[in-house]
Amino acid sequence: MKKYFFALLLFLSISLFGQQSAPPLRLSYDIARFRGDAENLYVEVYYSFDVTALKYVQENGSHRSETVMSVMWRIPFSVTDTSMLANSRSYVDVFGFMLQPDVYRVYLVAQDVYLAANRDSLSFAVDLKPFPQTNIFLSDVELAGSIVQMERDTANRFYKNTFEVKPNPTKLFGQHQPVLFYYLEAYNLLKNKSEKYFTKAVVSNAVGKEVINHEKMKRRMNDSNVEVGMVKVNSLRTGVYTFSYSIIDSVDSSTVSAAKKFFVYNPSLPIDTLVSPLGSSVDASEYAAMSEEELDKEFEQSRYVALRDETAQYAKLKGVDAKRKAMFDFWTSRDEDKSTPINETKLEYFRRIALVNSQYKTGFREGWKTDRGRVYVIYGQPDEIERHANETDVKPYEVWYYNSIQGGVQFIFGDRTGFSDYILLHSTHRNELHDEQWRRQIQSN
Repeated sequence: MKKYFFALLLFLSISLFGQQSAPPLRLSYDIARFRGDAENLYVEVYYSFDVTALKYVQENGSHRSETVMSVMWRIPFSVTDTSMLANSRSYVDVFGFMLQPDVYRVYLVAQDVYLAANRDSLSFAVDLKPFPQTNIFLSDVELAGSIVQMERDTANRFYKNTFEVKPNPTKLFGQHQPVLFYYLEAYNLLKNKSEKYFTKAVVSNAVGKEVINHEKMKRRMNDSNVEVGMVKVNSLRTGVYTFSYSIIDSVDSSTVSAAKKFFVYNPSLPIDTLVSPLGSSVDASEYAAMSEEELDKEFEQSRYVALRDETAQYAKLKGVDAKRKAMFDFWTSRDEDKSTPINETKLEYFRRIALVNSQYKTGFREGWKTDRGRVYVIYGQPDEIERHANETDVKPYEVWYYNSIQGGVQFIFGDRTGFSDYILLHSTHRNELHDEQWRRQIQSN
């Protein structure tokens, strides 16, 4: 079988006047195959990038940019207020090709015209096998950020079969994209004689457990049909999932399916203990779906168990991929029981982070950044807490006892400001602050 290639070249010219340090350009892509004509398949390549990663130049009172694509397609960007670029702004587009069944390699390249060093490239193989002519079969699944029914609009590049389908090439859903939309096409539906068929849309986690299951019964009316729908993923915990869509014959239960992997990031929910199976890689972990900002925040929250060398090494890392691997390795190395699919150490650590954030948050700091929060995260639940809130001539203070550490230790926290911001005054732990005269710090004047 011959192998062909085609390249999609994007020369991105977006320059921001006075822009602060921007994230590096990063491309995301997805691909879906559909039935074309008698000899060809119709293939769509979806891509996206964050426009805040590009340079902008000031022109005629606005901040203008321009994207030059292969065959000199131009996509203008223009903003009057660059403050809008403080948050991620994703540009999404699609290329469509009629291709004969064969093996292809796709090259997707993007480069900023005004900042040549800011570039990204992707290369991936595509095996376009011919679709069967006699049996029911499905196209690939297209994961989308939105699907809206609309009248025919040939000028809209996202229009197909009475729908505007805006793809989500990142395949990332959750906090900022709580609904997963899907589009696919079913062919040769009349090849079976039964009057009805069932459809089944399933979301499974990384170990194959079904977490969402939608089923419908349909009547065979046309030889082909568009299958569209939506799945709410705002209740799913961070991790890697698979969306699969099946058509099941109502008589003989024969089944055809199409599936695609996607990512969920919901930081407000506890970590799913099943989404990182034994032997998994960073691409099959929650880190595959995390942004660089989110990775930096998690590493900052992990500082109570990070070694000095690890902190120094992380500070030198450049790019989201390097940081994803670093965080994956960081917690994998601390997994005390690798025979289980659960990283109990990490699970307990972030359980403590969540608890102190809810209990010890002040008006100025998150709970994990307070002294009581730090002690709780490092040493766990105290065996006993003495609370002294109403003693004469003494500001409120607490004494925490840990009986199993170093033969028994104490931590004493005082509310010196009167705003419930308890700071560590004294501890008998050999590695903590020591001040035998701690009472003088909380004497009322």
